[in-house]
Amino acid sequence: MKGKFIFTLLFVLLLGLCFAETFEIQLSAEPVTGKAIPYGLFMYDLLEIVPEDFDANWDSIAVQDMDGNIIQHQIDDLDGDGKLSAHDQISFFMEEQCKIVISDDWSIYPTQYEPVLTVESLDGEYFVSGGELICDVKIDNHGFANYVNYKNFEEAAYNELGIIRIAGWKGSTFWADGNLGNKHEEKTSYNFKVNSLKIAGNGPVGVTFVTDLESQTFVGVHQIVITMVLVNGETFVETNVVFDTYADLMKLQMMSTKALTNIDTETTKHIMPLPRRLVFAEQLNITPFDYWYERDAIEYVNGKPYVVFDALDSMKPLWWGATYIFSSAEAWRANYSDTLNACAYALSVGKPLVYSDFYDFVMGNTWVYESREFRDGLFRWMPGEFNAFEATQGIVTTDAVDTVEHFFPGDNVVFRRIYGFNEFESKADAIEYLEKRAIEIDSVVMVK
Repeated sequence: MKGKFIFTLLFVLLLGLCFAETFEIQLSAEPVTGKAIPYGLFMYDLLEIVPEDFDANWDSIAVQDMDGNIIQHQIDDLDGDGKLSAHDQISFFMEEQCKIVISDDWSIYPTQYEPVLTVESLDGEYFVSGGELICDVKIDNHGFANYVNYKNFEEAAYNELGIIRIAGWKGSTFWADGNLGNKHEEKTSYNFKVNSLKIAGNGPVGVTFVTDLESQTFVGVHQIVITMVLVNGETFVETNVVFDTYADLMKLQMMSTKALTNIDTETTKHIMPLPRRLVFAEQLNITPFDYWYERDAIEYVNGKPYVVFDALDSMKPLWWGATYIFSSAEAWRANYSDTLNACAYALSVGKPLVYSDFYDFVMGNTWVYESREFRDGLFRWMPGEFNAFEATQGIVTTDAVDTVEHFFPGDNVVFRRIYGFNEFESKADAIEYLEKRAIEIDSVVMVK
């Protein structure tokens, strides 16, 4: 009787395995540089894709190439609840074609892979090393990544990846009475209180940190920072600016700072694609190419023009002090040291949108390069100089009450960037790499 029971149990288990089903999500990419392409999805994204009538065992998630070979992945506990949940993130490095596979077999347990990067904690900060990193990455006490200990330099090579610059009207009562008040303040993330800083995961893709920061100036404004130091030497940063209360802002920009200029003040160049729009040029009724050509800041690589100038040179801006402002966001920008043959770069995640309408353009997300900071986001101070040039006269009001951005409880502004620090034999090699890298990062497509 006992033998019959065991046989029946085995038969039932085998029958279950025979009829187990899987749901597959296929992805493709166009790798061209040889550097691994990171890709990540929140679990709630998968919940939207997998049919409701599929009895998914979420612990069974696997990533495979099209031949069924395993691609190592990791799932980071971003919400810190200690279990797999909607706000956790799965990440892996793309193949040209691969797939996420989910089974309805509830006998499968989650697979754990060994971490590649080493993490050391010291005085409230973390130091990450290993993989393809050419130097350490320090996660400072506010959760921001800095490339440090490069060639024994005391100063960091690339700083404060993902901090925000926020400016607005403290205590504004505009929503009640139309009055912004007279207390305008400007701060960066280091003015924020650190509510928490934790390691959310460490695996074959990288080590992930999650930080909750709370503004001490603008009540109810939080910055939730997800920083993933990748095995391939890059750093992915997602910044969520969350509004629990009403706020009136004039600036909201994500930044990285002092790219190589702390360790090479003489030969560091700022390099970027030719912008599609540049207000300075439009005011002069010339193209962005003409504007930068007149400043001897155009260099050609593979027959294509790029903007190149000394990173510490203001380049005689048309007005104000920023080297450039109200410039269209592009796929990448960087600083390159001719002496060190090193490049510190920022890659856009997703192709930046450029509006054809002038008003929509200047009121949207634009680029600024000022005070050795790559600034990207909203800038709502409309200069009186707009009215000093016929081409832009009268298009945009300079009155703050008409240009301020109103944020409401529940609003969430998201910035995503991939930062990197690497060495190249020449500036031209760096530019060629960044062009290709931007294309392959943007090439990932979900087929199903």
